[in-house]
Amino acid sequence: MEEAKRNSNECRRKGHTMSQSEQTEPRPDKPLPLDSNIAVSGEVSARQIDYGSDDYGRSLQLRDDVLRRPLGRSIADDDLSGDAEALHVGAFAGERLVGILLLKPKSEDMLQMKQVAVDESLRGMNVGRRLVEYAERLAARQGCGEIMLHAREVAVVFYEKLGYAREGEVFEEMGIPHYVMRKKLSLR
Repeated sequence: MEEAKRNSNECRRKGHTMSQSEQTEPRPDKPLPLDSNIAVSGEVSARQIDYGSDDYGRSLQLRDDVLRRPLGRSIADDDLSGDAEALHVGAFAGERLVGILLLKPKSEDMLQMKQVAVDESLRGMNVGRRLVEYAERLAARQGCGEIMLHAREVAVVFYEKLGYAREGEVFEEMGIPHYVMRKKLSLR
């Protein structure tokens, strides 16, 4: 656990010293507008979620609904101890949490994107794309040079469109085919 904290701090510090405004950027005060053809009123914004907050509790429910229940599992059976060390990023339509992902330290310069879930009623409406792009900007601003992930086989095309490259052979995780994917980030 201490090593994960150290790696996360290294990733945040690597390459530059962050000002107070950089530590809080990107901010949720500039919502990401939805495309005009999306049947959701208002806009979708992305922001960090604090571990243990009410939004974190809602994110667990979304992760359970989207990632576990379809497999006949429950998030209550997962080891969530690593959640405390992760950056949690949520997508919100108004005050409603509609997407979530976690960024966990893998090494000094790399984060692993995990637990990406979007409300099923909003799939295909760019919520996932906007969520991932926000997370990439956040990671880059904290000095991280790369994101890796384990993509479900059905999501590979989604990540490829966002610039992620597949590497290696297919493998099984939780009974589902996955691929390792990576993307180098431009430090901003």
